[in-house]
Amino acid sequence: MNKPKILFTGLILILLISCLNAQNNNYECITCKQDTLIKDIRVYGGLIHQHQDFFHKAFSFQGIEAGAIINHKLLAGAFGALFVSNLEIKTANDSPLFVNIKEAGLFVGKTNNDARVIHTGWLLNMGYFSLTGDKTDFALFRERYPLVQLSGLVLSPQVFAEMNITGWLKLRTGLTYSFYSFEDQSLIKKTDLNNIALTFGFIIGKFQ
Repeated sequence: MNKPKILFTGLILILLISCLNAQNNNYECITCKQDTLIKDIRVYGGLIHQHQDFFHKAFSFQGIEAGAIINHKLLAGAFGALFVSNLEIKTANDSPLFVNIKEAGLFVGKTNNDARVIHTGWLLNMGYFSLTGDKTDFALFRERYPLVQLSGLVLSPQVFAEMNITGWLKLRTGLTYSFYSFEDQSLIKKTDLNNIALTFGFIIGKFQ
């Protein structure tokens, strides 16, 4: 028997064995009712406030979070945050500088015993940030020719606690640390941005 016939015969045997096995097994997929991988998905959104020190001055991000709770345990989604006003700081030569930061990315995490009134969890935010600075105050979305413009990556692990207020509303408070990574540190250093932060916000979805 030549090689093509051997290969053809082997393929037929594999198909026959697969068909016999399929008669004894239920078909499983993500969208099937009998799926055992994902039993429950609940979509949610959140309004998040993050308060921390930037350039040794207290300031805050205002952000949004949108994602899904899978099997009442796993969290996954996207986030975005920005300064709603410019932060005024002093440069090394004591000159004023107005700074604004925007960031966005993805997150994963886990929640523990989310059916309890008070429960805990953790998140890992991973994303991109951009920082703009100028000698004068400027509009948030109308940057002309800024004196400082840099971008890079931000990584923010977080632990949090949530309280179930209603069947569709949770109150969350957490503690996070943000690590910023960028190349040009001639005017702005990583230590000017890296810091611990307090977060709190409202999470809205159908949780019951």
